Amino acid sequence: MEALGAGWVAEEALAIAVYCALVAPRVADALLLSVNHSGDSDSTGSICGNLLGARHGDHGLPQEWLERIEGRAEITVLADDLAAECVRG
Repeated sequence: MEALGAGWVAEEALAIAVYCALVAPRVADALLLSVNHSGDSDSTGSICGNLLGARHGDHGLPQEWLERIEGRAEITVLADDLAAECVRG
């Protein structure tokens, strides 16, 4: 992963995030990999999390993580409403 850079510029951060999202077998492993390097780990973790969220939704996240999210019920309603609007076009 170090060959991809440190994540301080956009193309490096994206490369690291994509690498982590693709190489790790589980969502939690990918997220942990994306934030445990010596560079701009908050950016790479954020991008990786967005990629994994788009791919897996909240069903791919560990349940114990979901239980700790403040306002999760409201977020779920908003996300479902947004998805319904997108399908309608």
